[in-house]
Amino acid sequence: MTAADAATAQPLITVTSTAVMLAALGWVLFWCGIWGWFLPAGRRRLDADDASAFFAQLGWLWTRRVHGYRIEGFTPEARALLDDPASGPVIVVCNHAAGVDPILVQLSMRRRLRWFMAAEQMVGALGWFWRLQQVIPVHYDRRDTQSLLAAMTHLRAGGALGVFPEGGIARPHGQVYRFMPGFASLAIKGKAHVVVLSLRGIPANAGVMRSLLVPCTATLRLLAILDHPPATEIDAFTERVRAMIAADLGLPLADRHLDHIEARLAQHAAAPSR
Repeated sequence: MTAADAATAQPLITVTSTAVMLAALGWVLFWCGIWGWFLPAGRRRLDADDASAFFAQLGWLWTRRVHGYRIEGFTPEARALLDDPASGPVIVVCNHAAGVDPILVQLSMRRRLRWFMAAEQMVGALGWFWRLQQVIPVHYDRRDTQSLLAAMTHLRAGGALGVFPEGGIARPHGQVYRFMPGFASLAIKGKAHVVVLSLRGIPANAGVMRSLLVPCTATLRLLAILDHPPATEIDAFTERVRAMIAADLGLPLADRHLDHIEARLAQHAAAPSR
């Protein structure tokens, strides 16, 4: 290599070395930010493992930006119940308009919710995420005995459950369908408070990915904190909660369940007794 070639090559080496050093510094600063600010902020937002805390903080920043996410009506009493894992068993009940709903409800409280979800929806690209969130699968068959046992064990350990008592996303949108009374039965057996929420402003009938990406103005409102009902008043209590949510949303009460719930109830009624 001639002297002229060496003089020409030297700046390239310097530029390459500088680029490597800057990349390494950026990588170090990135992880310092994750461990020094992002994860601690996530842990303050959700009482859970580091991976869930990471997604909680990411979800909070994302929903505040994309969904204009707001929380209303959360009194100090509600905060104590929903943020402190030592405050006893609780069941959170809300209407269900889109796939992002469980994420928005979870972001309103520090206690980790375990949700019920149809088992066939816990597959595909987001299957790993629902397993990370310890979602309780619903199979609509004998396997649900184990799911109910898991829910009861969680409540008796002082845990929190999340329930969409309509049994799925409201389709067609524009009314509040009949609730399944299982949440009231669980509240009685688990001696749990029932927290009633309403959620509005989400694109109706959207799946998880679309409802995550479409800008909107989402508002989650606390309507009531109720004691569990007497065992003789499960149906009346269930209807009271449904009417409370419908009134806040300004929607009529449907005189039927969602179609897939109606079909399963009809199938169960037609099955020969044993």
